[in-house]
Amino acid sequence: MGYRSLAFLIGRYPRFIMISWVLIIGMSAVWAWKLPGIVQDHGLKRIHGDAHHVEAILKEDFGIPDDPVIVVYEKKTGTSSAEFRKWIGRHLQQIRTLPDMATIISPLEAGGSAMMRDDTAYALLDFDVPAHRMDVPIERLRSLVAADDAGFIRLTGKPVVQEDVNHLSFRDLERAEMVGLPIALLILCFAFRGLHAALIAVIMGIVGVVTAMGVTSLMGYYVELSNFVINVIPMVGMALSIDFALIILSRYREEMQRDQHHKAPDPYEILQRTLRTAGRAVLFSAACVLLGLLSLVWIRLPMFLSVSLGAMTVLVISVLLNVTLLPAILSLYAHRIFKRKKQYSFSAPQRKRSFWHRWFGTVMKQPVRMTMLGTGILLFCVLPVRQLEMAIPDATSLPARIESRQAAEDLKMVFGQKDVSSVDILIGGTGKQLTAAHWNTALQKVRDLLKDEDVLQIESVWGIQQKDRPGIGRTIRGTSTGRETNLQNSLLPLYVSEDTIRMVATIQGAPGSGQAADWLKRMKDRDAEQSDIEIPIRYGGEAAAQHEIIQEILGQLPKVMVFVIVSNYMVLLAAFRSLLIPIKAILMNLLSLTASFGALVLVFNQGHLGMEPAAIAIMIPVFIAGLVFGISMDYGVFMLSRIQEVYRRTGDSDQAVMQGLASTGRLITSAAAILLAVTVPFAFGDVEGVKQLGVGITAAVFIDVTVIRLLLVPALMKLMGKWNWWLPGQKT
Repeated sequence: MGYRSLAFLIGRYPRFIMISWVLIIGMSAVWAWKLPGIVQDHGLKRIHGDAHHVEAILKEDFGIPDDPVIVVYEKKTGTSSAEFRKWIGRHLQQIRTLPDMATIISPLEAGGSAMMRDDTAYALLDFDVPAHRMDVPIERLRSLVAADDAGFIRLTGKPVVQEDVNHLSFRDLERAEMVGLPIALLILCFAFRGLHAALIAVIMGIVGVVTAMGVTSLMGYYVELSNFVINVIPMVGMALSIDFALIILSRYREEMQRDQHHKAPDPYEILQRTLRTAGRAVLFSAACVLLGLLSLVWIRLPMFLSVSLGAMTVLVISVLLNVTLLPAILSLYAHRIFKRKKQYSFSAPQRKRSFWHRWFGTVMKQPVRMTMLGTGILLFCVLPVRQLEMAIPDATSLPARIESRQAAEDLKMVFGQKDVSSVDILIGGTGKQLTAAHWNTALQKVRDLLKDEDVLQIESVWGIQQKDRPGIGRTIRGTSTGRETNLQNSLLPLYVSEDTIRMVATIQGAPGSGQAADWLKRMKDRDAEQSDIEIPIRYGGEAAAQHEIIQEILGQLPKVMVFVIVSNYMVLLAAFRSLLIPIKAILMNLLSLTASFGALVLVFNQGHLGMEPAAIAIMIPVFIAGLVFGISMDYGVFMLSRIQEVYRRTGDSDQAVMQGLASTGRLITSAAAILLAVTVPFAFGDVEGVKQLGVGITAAVFIDVTVIRLLLVPALMKLMGKWNWWLPGQKT
C-alpha cells in the first residue's frame, strides 16, 4: 500500500480507525497488568546445553533441586547446639505442611552435616510450582519466618532473588514513568510551543507501551519471558513512540503552514505529503531498529529471544499507531491541536539566523579541525573499554539492604571457599543400565581428576578424596564391575542411579572466571579424545552453566554484529541511494556505542559517581548494541532525509547540509532529549542490570546527539561534498 492509498483510507475513515484502536488498547490494558506475574527469571539458561541436561538428571534421579529456595538459620548467642537443632526441626516440620512442597533437604538428615557450620545452617526446598509462579509459595514461606529466642531465619536462593528482582524492576518502572513522562511532556511543549500536540505525543507513547505489554503477556503462554521485558518495553516504547509522534506532528504542522495561504487547504494533500516525507522516515528508521532487535535472536538464550520479541512488538505497535491513529486524529482535529496565536515552524524561514545556522556554519567552516576534535573525544571515551569486566548477574544485582542478597552473601562467607567452583560430573545418563564400561570410565575419570593440579577435592561413591588425604570407604563385593571396589554404602543414593554415576569435583577458579572456563574446556577436549561415545560425560553446576552462557553470547556476537551492520546498510542504501552515507552512519553508530561501553566501565567497573564497583551484567552490552544501534537511527534517518530533500531540490551539497541540519536541529535535539528523559530515570533504579542498561543507553544517546550530530556529521558531510550522494554510474 502506497502513501497515497494510506492517506486516502485514513482521510476517508478516521473515526473507524480511532474506534478500532480504542478497542485494541482496551483489551491490551487488561493483559498488560498481568505481565509482572507472567515473566520468569533473567532467562540466562541454555535450554539444550549440557549443564541444563545435568540439572534435569540431578533433580529426577538424585532428588537434588535445580533452583531451590534456601532457608538460612542463624543461632542466637546463648542458644545451645541441641536447642538450635530442635528449633530447625520444628520450623522444617511446619514447612512440610505447605501446599506444593516437593522436596526438603535438611541439615539434620544423614549426609546433611555439611549444611551446618558454627552458628549457621541452611535447608534446601523444592516446590512443585513453575518458576514464574513462585511468588505464592515464597509468600507462604515468609509467613512462617519470624525471629525466635533460638535464632533468625532468612530466605534466599534463585527463586527468592528473582522474586525480589521482579518486584524492584516493576517499582523502578513506576518510578521512571513518574519522572520521565512529565519531563518528556515539558520537552514536547517546548518543541511545539503548545500543550495539545505535546499531550498527543505522550499519549501515543503511553498507549503504545500498554498495548505492547498486553500482547507480550499473551506471548508469555508460549515462550519463556525474561523479567527484563518489564523494563525494556517501556524504555523502548516510550522513546520510539514519542519520537515518531514528534516527527509526524512537526511535519504535519509544517505542511499546514505551507498551505495556509490557500483559501481552502486540502487536508488529504497535507496528510499525503506528511506520510510521504515524515512517514517514510519513520518507516525506514523503524526498519533499522527492527533489524537491530532481530539480531538478538541469533543468541540462543531465552533472555535474548524474549527481550527481542517484546521490543519488536512495541516497535511495530508504535509504528502502526503513528502512521494510522495519529494521522486519523490529525485529519479531524489538526486545527485545534495546533491552534496558537503565533505559529512556529521548524523549517520556516526567519529573518535572523537561528542558533543552529550559526553553529553548523561554524563547524562547516573548519571541517578538518572539527573532525579531529570529535574523533579525539570519541577515542578518549573508548579507552576504558579495554578494562571491561563482565559477569553473569546473581544476588549482588540487588541492593545491599535486601534480605535475599544478605543471606546469599553470608552463606558464601560461611560455607563457600574463595575462588573455587563445584562441578557435577555425570557418567552415562542415557537411559541404559550401568555396565562395567560405565564403572571403568568413572574410575578412570577419578584417577585423571586426582592427577589434575586444579582439582582440590572429589566427592563420589568412593568417598571424599582430597589432595592431602586418601579416599575413605570400605570394600564391597558384587558391584557391577564384577570385582572388589572401594565403595561407601551410605553414599550410593547420592552418587549412583540406575543409569548414571555422579561425582562432584571442587576446582580452582570461581564460576565465570577464565581459570574455571579453561579447566572445563580442557576436560571436554580430553573426554572427546579418550571416552567411549556411547558413554557420555557431562559437566554441570554453576561454573559449567556460566561457561556455556558466556560461550554462547561471545560465540554468536560476531553474527549479531554482521547481521546488524549489513542489514542496516541495505536499509540506508535503499533510503538514501548512496553508498557512502550508510557507511558513515554505521561507523558513527559503532563509535558512539563503544564510547558508551567506556562510560559503563568508568561508572560500574571502576565505581565512579558513587557507584559500588561491580562487573557489568554480560547481556547489557549486547542489549545496548541491539537497542541503541537502531534507536539512534531514528532521528538520524529523519535528519538525513531532510538533507536529501534539499539536495534533490537544489543540487548543492553544502546548502543541503546547512539547511537540512538547521531545519531539524531543534527537532533532533528534542527527540534526543526525550530519549534521555525516558532512559535516565532507569539509571537510578535498584536492580543493577536495569541501572546499567539505563546508564549505557543514556551515555550512547548523549554521545550520539552531541559529538556525532553536532560535530562529526556536519564536518564529514562538508568534507565529502557531492560524494555523499555517490552511486556507481552516477556523476558527482
